[in-house]
Amino acid sequence: MLLLLSILAAIAVNIIISDVKERKISNAWVLLNFSVCLALALLLDIFPIWQGLLVSLVTFVIGLGLFRFKIFGAGDIKLLMGYSLCFSFPLALTNLIEFLLVGGVVVVIQLGWAYITAGYDELKDRGVPYGIAIASVSVFNIGCLVFGKAGL
Repeated sequence: MLLLLSILAAIAVNIIISDVKERKISNAWVLLNFSVCLALALLLDIFPIWQGLLVSLVTFVIGLGLFRFKIFGAGDIKLLMGYSLCFSFPLALTNLIEFLLVGGVVVVIQLGWAYITAGYDELKDRGVPYGIAIASVSVFNIGCLVFGKAGL
């Protein structure tokens, strides 16, 4: 499980770099992330897998609405769907609140950078890289599950 968590963390770093540089999360990274999260969810066996699948499905449905109104990007939604496989209902809500708080910090930093560089138009065009918050918080929470299961 620790190896899978390490792989998941490495994937998250690549996703964050991609999201910061290009504001795009590639489908290849999302698919790899989804596969590792599914393997972790099956190995953790903390709750029935149907909860993770249902949380992932609900994430997709809500994400479609957020994508439709250009609040979140498609890559962010797909990324969150993968991580959601590892979460029960209460942990999914905790993860949501945490990544929205971290996302708020990312927005403040982006606004500060735009103020310094006078790049408001660029910020408006490119958007905010929420992949930073989604990946970092989700990997942290999954790590807590793995270490809790391992008894460390």
